[in-house]
Parts: sequence; C-alpha cells; structure tokens
Amino acid sequence: MSGRDDARGDGGGAVTAYRGSGRAGSAAVTVSARPAPAHEARPSVLVLNPNSSAPATRRIRSDAELWAGPGIDVDVRSVPGGPEGVDTGDDIALAAALTVQEAPRLAAGRDAVVIACGHDPGLAEAAMLQACLYGGRFAVPVFSPRSVPLVRGLVHRYGLDARLASIVPMVTDTAAAVRDPEALLDQYVRAGRTARDRDAADSLVLIGSVVGALAPALEAELGVPVVAGLPAALALTGALLAHHTPQESIR
Repeated sequence: MSGRDDARGDGGGAVTAYRGSGRAGSAAVTVSARPAPAHEARPSVLVLNPNSSAPATRRIRSDAELWAGPGIDVDVRSVPGGPEGVDTGDDIALAAALTVQEAPRLAAGRDAVVIACGHDPGLAEAAMLQACLYGGRFAVPVFSPRSVPLVRGLVHRYGLDARLASIVPMVTDTAAAVRDPEALLDQYVRAGRTARDRDAADSLVLIGSVVGALAPALEAELGVPVVAGLPAALALTGALLAHHTPQESIR
C-alpha cells in the first residue's frame, strides 16, 4: 500500500507493524520481513478493527475468513478502548492513536496486518485502486455527510482526484450498519443510483469494514462494478505475501 513511514496521529487510523520492532507508520497493509522457516508455514494475517463494537468485530471476522483466500490464516481483533464506531473526526483521531499504540503488541508473530476501518488510508486506498482498474471514475457512498470531507481528503492524498466522480452521503452510522444490513443495502442502492445516473460514476467503492458482503447484491442491482474495502485489502495482502522475499518488507 502506501510507502510512507510517518506515524499518523491526525485521525488516519493506519499503522505499519514491524514484527519485533515496535515501529508504527502509516500503511494499513504491511508484510514484514523475517527469516525463511525450515518448512512451509501458512501466512498469518491480523485484521484489526479499530472500534470496540463486538457485533462489528464478529461481522468483520466472518467476512475476513471468507475473503482471505486459501492458505492464509486470519485472526480478527478489536482495539481495546476504541470508539463504538469510527464515524466522526474525533472517532478517527481516537482510533488512530489507539491503533498505533496497540498494533505492535497485537500483531506480534503475524506476517501482515490489515486495519479494518473505512476511514483508514490503506483500506480505502486498496478499494479505490482496484476500482481504477475498471476504468473511468468511481464514486464513494459514505455513511453520513460528515464523512464527505474526510473521504475527499483521502482521495486527494492518494492522488486520485481526477478519478473521483462523487462522494454520496447517506444517513446512517456503524452501529446501524451492523444492526440492519437490509436497510443499509436500500440506502446504498439509492446512493449508487445517484452516483451512476447523476454523477456518471463507472464504479462504486464501499469503504466501510462491515459492508463488503453487500457488494455483490449492489453490483447486480446497479449494473456497475462495486469494490469493497476489506476484500480489496485482503486480496492485495495475499498478493504481497505471495511475492515478498525474506530480505524485504513490502508496505
């Protein structure tokens, strides 16, 4: 993902965990270098939920185990003391600080870490980069109007302004998204139609960590590609794990 090494305390929510080093940085998907084992071991990925919602963590766990692919062990943890949902600027700031603090400990012995948060740079970046492969411009439905400037800032930092068709706000939050996925899908359908018909979006990006399971139904309804953040991040993690060498760290 990103190659920046600065530890973020500005609400980005991302961390790079190097095994045994205790160093934190800004890439949400990290593959750590380590000596080659005497026998082939299954890669181990920690999916870290920066909020403290048990239902959200359960949803992420079931989804991550499905999307990680064969041959990869996935463990899903939540960050102790995190907000119930990462929906506001204050939530992002708290989640970022706690993730940077806790990730090195929770990630000990892992080969890679994925931060499962829609406002996290790496998770959103993975989905947006995948959407770019479809060509044209992508739109990002977000849970609420207050998320619009936050996501616009992410798009700008990735250098993808020209590929953004729109950011379409809905009226929900993390707790409601976990509680009632059918109602959330209805909101996504309405937002997706706006993005497709009004804003001429060629694809949609779902950046929330608990919404990936809605992507196939939404894609079938709208007739445009729909990319979700967590499966995109896990797919990229698997590719990085398959190609890194013991002499390198890939961030």
